[in-house]
Amino acid sequence: MRIPDLERSLNFRDLGGYPAVDGRAVKWRTLFRSGTTHDMTERDLERLHYLRFAYDLRSNRERRAQPTRLSEIPGLSYHYRDHEHIGGDIQRLFDSPDAMPEHAHELMVNVYRELPYDFAESFRTLFAMLARGDLPLVFNCAAGKDRTGVAAALVLAALGVPRPIILEDYLLTGQFFDRSCELLLNDHYSEMFAKVGREVWEPLMRVHPDYLQATFDRLDQTHGSVEGYLRERVGLEQEDIANLRDRLLE
Repeated sequence: MRIPDLERSLNFRDLGGYPAVDGRAVKWRTLFRSGTTHDMTERDLERLHYLRFAYDLRSNRERRAQPTRLSEIPGLSYHYRDHEHIGGDIQRLFDSPDAMPEHAHELMVNVYRELPYDFAESFRTLFAMLARGDLPLVFNCAAGKDRTGVAAALVLAALGVPRPIILEDYLLTGQFFDRSCELLLNDHYSEMFAKVGREVWEPLMRVHPDYLQATFDRLDQTHGSVEGYLRERVGLEQEDIANLRDRLLE
């Protein structure tokens, strides 16, 4: 149930079923996470006919290079934020002649420390859609790993899902590594990744507990908790979180 039977999706999965607060659980077929959706087939779109909203976290350049197919689903409302955020640190890694795997791992830890702030506006929009009841909804980025991974972690934390389970959900992305390489490295990012050896870029494409833990550590240190971050940077009040839980839990 968590991973629908789709032909050409990337990291598309249901966030339902996870235990949350008050003995409730996240509703099935209500909230989904995904990677790029440009390669989906007609059959895939037909199987996702129940989706009504999609929120794309990718940059303008990414969306132009690999346009979504979700907007072809009848009745679906497709949303995105106009931005061109580029990971300069990642680009510098590729340009460095001395790049090593441990540099890539350290870079990703730093990326995850900053993601909640670099994409605070995008996350604010996502939470606003959820609070309005724009459901069933799927949110995605390119690999469905970093931006989407942090977004999923924030939503699940707001719903009261325990952190070990949030980490388990994040690590499920690991099983889509080969598919990610097929769709991303051999297409939109192929020229950039060709600059360094596989041992250097592979940590960028993998998931690792250290990455998401870096996000949690930063939010705990800076705001006291994930809810503190959601209140101070995303603008969610306690009543908003209660409303979110009523919409997404059963």
